[in-house]
Amino acid sequence: MEIRWNEIESKWRKRWNDSKDFETDPSDKEKKFITVAYPYPNSPQHIGHGRTYTLADVHARFYRMKGYNVLFPMAFHYTGTPILGMAKRVEANDKEIIENLKNLYGVPEES
Repeated sequence: MEIRWNEIESKWRKRWNDSKDFETDPSDKEKKFITVAYPYPNSPQHIGHGRTYTLADVHARFYRMKGYNVLFPMAFHYTGTPILGMAKRVEANDKEIIENLKNLYGVPEES
């Protein structure tokens, strides 16, 4: 069975655009702002990431169903100590980190 990814994406993009699910609505409804940090690139992805994003998504959907005006932007947080630590290890040419970046994420050596 051939999966037509472009058709699937087009279908859902149109539905989301038509429903305006991802637009703010300056109404009189009580407002909720829910956010979750995007995954840090300091370790491989694991099931805990799925848990984190699922909980935030369920939380946002719950409040929408209760009639709240919910703004749920993905990846609003963008800094942190883990990123700084990782950058310093890359700068110091840490062999373990360099190998992980190459093998786990396919980062080319010249990067």
